[in-house]
Amino acid sequence: WVQVGVYLAITLPLVLYYYFLAFSILQLSVGYSVGLVIATAAIEGTFWYMIKLRKQSAYPNILAIELGIAQDLREACDLSTRLVADWLNARAAVLAWLDEETHTIPVCSYGLSLEFLGVGAVALDGAPFGADIMDGRAVLLEAKDVPHWTGLSDQQCWVAAVPLTALDRVIAVLFLIADRSSSDLRDRKLLESMGVVIGLTLENLRLASREYQSIMQVLCNALDMRDSATQGHSQRVARMAGLVAEEMGLAKPDVKRIEQAAALHDIGKIGIADAVLTKAGPLTDEEWVEMRRHPRLGYELVAGIEALQHAAEIIHSHHEHHDGNGYPRGLQGEDIPIGARIFSVVDSYDAMTSHRPYRRARSHQDAIDEIVRNSGTQFDPEAVHAFLKVERAGLIAPHDSPDARDAVAADGRVLPIVESWDASGTS
Repeated sequence: WVQVGVYLAITLPLVLYYYFLAFSILQLSVGYSVGLVIATAAIEGTFWYMIKLRKQSAYPNILAIELGIAQDLREACDLSTRLVADWLNARAAVLAWLDEETHTIPVCSYGLSLEFLGVGAVALDGAPFGADIMDGRAVLLEAKDVPHWTGLSDQQCWVAAVPLTALDRVIAVLFLIADRSSSDLRDRKLLESMGVVIGLTLENLRLASREYQSIMQVLCNALDMRDSATQGHSQRVARMAGLVAEEMGLAKPDVKRIEQAAALHDIGKIGIADAVLTKAGPLTDEEWVEMRRHPRLGYELVAGIEALQHAAEIIHSHHEHHDGNGYPRGLQGEDIPIGARIFSVVDSYDAMTSHRPYRRARSHQDAIDEIVRNSGTQFDPEAVHAFLKVERAGLIAPHDSPDARDAVAADGRVLPIVESWDASGTS
């Protein structure tokens, strides 16, 4: 549709002229007709030049708007490769990060798989086109001239290497693969202007991610300074929550947000009195009133931080029950955020299978039976069903059992989350 809009904006004013030209050739002498043909050729050349200028102006602006919806680096990389490939009629696109040694490390592709291409890291220092890219200039290459791309060695096509720049620094390279008939890949100005838009977007998201991780580190460290009795609890439940979310078919960005919210689920306990928070025995009724303030306190603490707003509602709702008998707001069913419903199950499992000063840990099977027994009352049945499927796959086990290491190894995920804790021991 972007291309259609660009063409129509230029084509429509010329339609009447072409009708007039056809009529004139039939009516006028040969000399006049030759003149009109020459004029037509000039106008047609101007027409295509105007289209080129329109693209150079419109595509970067529209691309900036489209990339504005991306929530993280992965989404922005995938979206930019797809949009640019579609708009420029490229067969495929590969986005590669630039490391400190100026090697391009492929991270995503569109149109063709990285495995098919045989894509490897390309050292720009040793490539004939490396100097141009590092200077911010787009380069058009024969496919066979791109080193380490074995899948394209026998393909008759162009490869445009587009530097993605941010503040005059090349941070990545977008490789566009197209047939030789593609004219857009020859428009260096268009490619470079789109590269600036993508580069700035990726850099902003990368800086925001670092800021977010710094905030996470500070908050989780603040929790550990209060009490480290249940160290590792937050990282364990974050891992399990991510597995269950994936099993329920949630999108990758949503899975990531649930994992991150799980790491901070008890951040509100910073505001709970030490006499209650670190008590070695069961809490009294009055102490439970104090303890049950922590979801609301946690919500108020993170809701004002833009990078953590997605986590605020999960933190606020992680002790709600499916039947409405939880706290602090008595939400029920689908009124409870899906992340909180998932978290409630995995948090209860980890609490039941962990030792506390006032009770021994329950066995894995006892905890599973308790979760099944409370499905439909305390827990969302769909979340329980997904949790059981993950458990049967061998990806969930008590953290202090030999099976726990095997479960983590089988899962393979490593979460960049500072270990935190849960002092209540209950869900």
